[in-house]
Amino acid sequence: MARQWALLLACLLLSGFLLSEAAKILTVSSLGGSHYLLLDQVSQILQDHGHDVTMLLNEAFLIQGRKETSYKVISWLPSEDRRKKHKHFIYFGKKLCIAEKHLTTL
Repeated sequence: MARQWALLLACLLLSGFLLSEAAKILTVSSLGGSHYLLLDQVSQILQDHGHDVTMLLNEAFLIQGRKETSYKVISWLPSEDRRKKHKHFIYFGKKLCIAEKHLTTL
């Protein structure tokens, strides 16, 4: 029984030691708007707590009035084909929402 307690105590102390070190964290903002704002807040909080945070920011969804950050930001731009697929997906989703709204009002 004492051995189990010693093992449990060692695991707790070891996990506390490992978690107390800063981590390198990558956040990916592949969508704009509220998704970016949420990831910006999360990245800022993690950076404030001593972690090394880098955000990949999709240039296709540039944010107007983006403020300076304390974490590193790397901008990237998807291929033209990928952007076309995304636009088609969004267009199809809007059509589906409009059709569903129309059906519920009948």
